[in-house]
Amino acid sequence: MERPATGKDVPLANRIPVLAEPENWRDVPGPHGERALFWQETSKIHGYEILDRRGRLLHKLQNVSLPRWSPDGRWLAVSHWSRAFPYQLALVEVSTGRVIPIPQVEYRDEFAWSPDSRKLAFVGRSYPSGEFTSAGWLSVPDTSVHVVARDLNNAFECMDLAWSADSRRFVALMHREYEHDDVRVTDLWLFGLTPGACRLTSTPDVEESSVSWLDDRRVIFRTEFANDDKVLSGFGTVLELPALAKSAR
Repeated sequence: MERPATGKDVPLANRIPVLAEPENWRDVPGPHGERALFWQETSKIHGYEILDRRGRLLHKLQNVSLPRWSPDGRWLAVSHWSRAFPYQLALVEVSTGRVIPIPQVEYRDEFAWSPDSRKLAFVGRSYPSGEFTSAGWLSVPDTSVHVVARDLNNAFECMDLAWSADSRRFVALMHREYEHDDVRVTDLWLFGLTPGACRLTSTPDVEESSVSWLDDRRVIFRTEFANDDKVLSGFGTVLELPALAKSAR
């Protein structure tokens, strides 16, 4: 209903536009109350502030993004930008603020901390070649890189990684597209700490999916099938894990 304006009305010029995402959507809480807060001074100067559990500033880091806390809170894994390696994986030692670049691994996809905070699984390009996708893990804190499977199809896009409770095996959920059509396929792979891989399942027409461990021998693979951008159905499948062995791709 039309009515005269009153002092309680908000002038149109003072209205705040609705944000698509909250301002702190890039902030990452730590496991024990710590926080990694995004900050930006200019379009070229930005990074993360590391705060302790009391909110005190510990470190201010430039040229880092996508932080992930280790379960024990001692480390942050980040994507680190440099002119030589624009998207390299790096570790940040929370107590000192020291940034340890890992130039052998490009981080643009997914990675995951093991429950014991001593390993970091990754799926992405590994150098020096950088031409194909590799899967592997990083030993923390000595930062040695162990590639357990290399030259995977470079069309793979890692969607989810999950470690077993004993930190000795991890599974990777990867989407790929056929070269000459739009069919999407989700592959679930099992990896161990030594070279070798086993493909557990391959499922076509999967739109969204995730994986997690039930125990040291079983994982649950959740899927949603889609057609013409519409979700048709979704369900979870429990898979009994085989003995890890090399398999043909």
